[in-house]
Amino acid sequence: MITISVEVTKEELGAIREYADMCRESVSDLIRKTVIQEITFMKSRGAKDPKTYEYQMVIPDGVSEEEEKRIIQANYNKIRKILGWKKINLGWE
Repeated sequence: MITISVEVTKEELGAIREYADMCRESVSDLIRKTVIQEITFMKSRGAKDPKTYEYQMVIPDGVSEEEEKRIIQANYNKIRKILGWKKINLGWE
């Protein structure tokens, strides 16, 4: 395997780690999957691409759709707080 290194701020690393945890991925795997998805336009095409590059935020089973939306918004705002960014409202309220 080839190693790629990149410099990130302390806040960026904290945000990346937090999201990786939310997706139950290692930081390295999340970065690899995210970059591959972006450069191959995987998420927007609807093609049957390799599942090895898929990731998603894990939401507990059995929650209502409303609760799921609340969790997703709270998770994104947690990451934005780590970065020092303003909260967002995804319009689900």
